[in-house]
Amino acid sequence: MTLSAEFSPAWASPPGETVREMAQKKGLTQANVASAIGVSEHDLSRMLDGELPITEARAERLSAYIGASPKFWLTREAQYRSALQAIQDDSRMWVSSLPFADMAKFGWLEAASTPAEKLRHAFDFFDVSSVDEWRDAWLSERAGLTAYRTSPVFGMQAAAAAAWLRQGELAAAHMQSEPWSREHFERLLPDLKSLTRVERPSDFIPQLQQKCARCGVAVVLIRAPKGCPASGATRVRNGQAILQLSARYLRDDSFWFTFFHEAAHLILHEDRLFLEWSEDQQLDQREEIEANEFAERFLIPPSQEAALRSLPHEYKSIMRFARNLSISPGIVVGQLQHRGLVPREKLNFLKKRYTWE
Repeated sequence: MTLSAEFSPAWASPPGETVREMAQKKGLTQANVASAIGVSEHDLSRMLDGELPITEARAERLSAYIGASPKFWLTREAQYRSALQAIQDDSRMWVSSLPFADMAKFGWLEAASTPAEKLRHAFDFFDVSSVDEWRDAWLSERAGLTAYRTSPVFGMQAAAAAAWLRQGELAAAHMQSEPWSREHFERLLPDLKSLTRVERPSDFIPQLQQKCARCGVAVVLIRAPKGCPASGATRVRNGQAILQLSARYLRDDSFWFTFFHEAAHLILHEDRLFLEWSEDQQLDQREEIEANEFAERFLIPPSQEAALRSLPHEYKSIMRFARNLSISPGIVVGQLQHRGLVPREKLNFLKKRYTWE
């Protein structure tokens, strides 16, 4: 049997796989092969599994007893070790790109002290068995992250963003909700405006989650780990919509605008993932403009635009205007600032500031 020495495995397949195949074709038992190359059956098993290397002496004996040239076996061994090293290097680089310290600190996975433990915990967290499987799940065309994967920003922060999104999916999986209904969610939104006037997140977040769950929307607040500048994300998975917020902006105007911006994506663009960057990275310009306009019109209806623009920039007028629209005064201030009607540094005392609990 003649085999070419030009063998280049696409993955780390040990030479022992080829030994097994050729021995089976010749009708040789493992005991026969072990005796012929001068090793115990235990060591032969280790060699077949890639734990024990094929030396020059073993390559000579394999060539004489099984076939192929000694050069083939030594080349096969060298390519396997090179591929194995590449996989190990790739795994180490992937683990080092994860915000592992924050993931452990936030309780997403167990803390680990060795690279091997970190790799195992990371695979368990993402429910994958290899880095290639992780890439296929999170960075492939079918994963829905194409626009972000090709962005220079996402290229540097892919692992951190994927970890944040994964934790959002795990949190959403533990939340009971009705099947996702875009129509029901759109009808619900006006009822949510009054929650913007509730001062404490510990009071309004449970209400927000309960109301949205009835429409099939899991609202999850997940702290962004180091390296992940995401402020929000939406997607539909297995009949459940996920509206994920990082609460990066701990002010009522930015928090609620982000929420209704994300709600707009579910209503207008429910077919794929949308991931918002806190650095105003407009990766999906048309859809982002549509979501921004939806949130602006929802919070300040077009019928009230003239009244907003003529509103006196003083406490009582803003409080009255906000009460009439059932929104917080901070949102009114934020919209005044956004339109350039009020300087960014003015009237900020009317915005409520949240703390992460």
